[in-house]
Amino acid sequence: MVVFSDLDRSIIYSKRFLGEDKSELEIEIYKNENISYISKKTVELIKQIKEKIEFIPTTTRTIEQFKRIKFSKYDIDFKYAITTNGGNILVDGEIDREYKSFINQKLKNSLHIDETMKLLEEYKNIKGIKKIRKADNLFFYIVVDNTLFDFKYIESFINKIKDLNWETYINGTKIYFLPQELKKSTAIKYICDKFGYKDTFGIGDSIMDKDMLDFCRSSYLLRHGDLVNSLSKENKYIISRECGFRGSEEVLKCIMSYEENTI
Repeated sequence: MVVFSDLDRSIIYSKRFLGEDKSELEIEIYKNENISYISKKTVELIKQIKEKIEFIPTTTRTIEQFKRIKFSKYDIDFKYAITTNGGNILVDGEIDREYKSFINQKLKNSLHIDETMKLLEEYKNIKGIKKIRKADNLFFYIVVDNTLFDFKYIESFINKIKDLNWETYINGTKIYFLPQELKKSTAIKYICDKFGYKDTFGIGDSIMDKDMLDFCRSSYLLRHGDLVNSLSKENKYIISRECGFRGSEEVLKCIMSYEENTI
């Protein structure tokens, strides 16, 4: 049994999401500022789950961004982690070179990132685009001001790169551009095949988590996430009743309950 869990807005929360409620544990510091939090109960539950089954953080964050999260501050360490939306698997904090070769072969099916970013050049001055960022040389994204940005101005770019095997995902103020094979589920399937995992749990909240949740046998979706709004009535997800910290705790308790009845 193994849990694959998204991080941001799934088990940890930014101060922007929390507003004035910052009563829980600080877990990420950036530029000398506390920017992310985790609940005390979430820490407890992750520790309890890890006593019996593998728990693997599965995030779109880059390696550097993932390492900013100080789980170890609360005596939580992960043997494995998936970062960069399936672009890297970390083993004891180090890149798994075997997987790196595997994913690099798959990425050859899409136009190289540098060539794809060149196609974005003619769009970079569009009103509302604040930043263009590359992530671990695997994918890139733009940060937009939604009060100024009009999505229709980059539709031709999106159609162009789709023909070159790149996908586009909208997540709040960020628009992500990723090679088709760069998915959380690519890394998850690799790990499951390697270690023979059959019972798989997925935890997520956004459209970036959909392929992971579709792959996992039991999938938990946080109610506050944007993916909820795009679901058909018939879906296999278990949607939390609560939002935020309480939703995360609810989902982890469900997994604990499943464990106790199975192991």
